[in-house]
Amino acid sequence: MLVQALEAAASLADLSERGRVVPEQDDAAIREVFVGKYRLLYEVTPSQVLILTFLHGARDFAKWREEH
Repeated sequence: MLVQALEAAASLADLSERGRVVPEQDDAAIREVFVGKYRLLYEVTPSQVLILTFLHGARDFAKWREEH
């Protein structure tokens, strides 16, 4: 899973807009791609792509957001 996650993250350098907007955020800059059962959340800025988190899809996103 680590290799797939790293490959997905690396691909964002050229294809940053390929992920969907995170429904819980409703912010076009905050996007996600799925890697197996995991969600790779990232933010697209004018100069870079920032990886925000890599969490299991079954995790309660609202609870995670409160913790971070």
